[in-house]
Amino acid sequence: MPWPCLLSSIAVGVAPLRNLTGDADLENLLDAFTSDLAADLTRHGRGFSLQLLAKEPANSAERPESDIKYFVTGSAQRGSPGALRINVRIADAATSEYLWARRFEFGADEAAPVQAKIIRRISRELHVLLLQQEVGRVVCELGAGHELNECLSSAATALEGELRPDLTPEAQRWYLAALADDPRNVEALVGLARTCQELVSNPWWGDPLAASVASDLGREVVAIALNLAPGAADAHCVQGMLYSAAGKLEEAALAFERALAMDGGLAIAHGFAAYNAAFLGSAGDTLPAIERAMRLDRADRRHSIWFFFGGFAELLMGRADASIALLRKSLERNSSYGSARMFLIAALSLNGQYREAAEAAALFRQQYPDGPAGACEQLWLSRSRSATYRAQILPVFDTIRSLGVGT
Repeated sequence: MPWPCLLSSIAVGVAPLRNLTGDADLENLLDAFTSDLAADLTRHGRGFSLQLLAKEPANSAERPESDIKYFVTGSAQRGSPGALRINVRIADAATSEYLWARRFEFGADEAAPVQAKIIRRISRELHVLLLQQEVGRVVCELGAGHELNECLSSAATALEGELRPDLTPEAQRWYLAALADDPRNVEALVGLARTCQELVSNPWWGDPLAASVASDLGREVVAIALNLAPGAADAHCVQGMLYSAAGKLEEAALAFERALAMDGGLAIAHGFAAYNAAFLGSAGDTLPAIERAMRLDRADRRHSIWFFFGGFAELLMGRADASIALLRKSLERNSSYGSARMFLIAALSLNGQYREAAEAAALFRQQYPDGPAGACEQLWLSRSRSATYRAQILPVFDTIRSLGVGT
């Protein structure tokens, strides 16, 4: 079903950098920069509609007749001796107003890392514009006049409930409304990123595009939060959660380490670090860490997640009986938890309980009839390159597929 938030999209025109150096040999470098920028925005900016332009529009008459809202343009000049100066900017297509502009100067040996930095910064600023548009849409939907504390309280209340496809978007709306009042509010930024992670990790909740936009936006939003509050343990944890869901498992592990170094009692960091470890081939370490997370945080909502993580890891270890017990405990606390139900299907079948497995598969299909194809493979197969993990997960997924689920 359509996800009720993150409905905004922006059309972006990208023009080649103008070569003002007088050195024709730089054309290939500048063309490569434009190509790399377009590739990055296509891969990590799935809320953008991109149009590559032949050149930077000099005036309104040269602007393409399209719905382009923002132009990304720039130029290259000679800098200090042996250096190149790159000027980049984002402009409003309707008014030509510069919304963001920066100058970067670097030597030839720094070209690759500085180019990557420029591209990441452009991507971040475009995501900020996308976020502003989504904030405006939600404010129109909810109505004006909501105080910051009211928004944060309403979001926290929704997020403390069960992990469900109606409560997470409710929290998401209130965090967006909070950002209308204070765009630099760290609690709202981290909370919004958390709701993005929940959508990414539950692909049957919404359409694939919404999940992709959530992944991209969540990554940028939590990075903004960390720029504002580098010591925020919960922000490092949410960053790790988003990294893990995107298959950046080593980066995720480091983010969880940072979170726990700042707050050793942060249960959610213990839990998600343990889940991430399973994808790195260390499923045997998951359950003890999950048990510690449960001792630190006794909320039923989190326990449903922790029991799923433990059941998933025990299934990877070939302990089907233990896996079934844990997954059932997860579903007792949240009967709509799709991940727990999907892996319960495999655990039952691998344990020889074929009738129960078929019944669980039928219930899953009834509960989530429109699950996006390929999403399960992305979250649980292509997510990890660990040979140990892949040897563990492939027979599990073959079992799930044989019962018509996860395809």
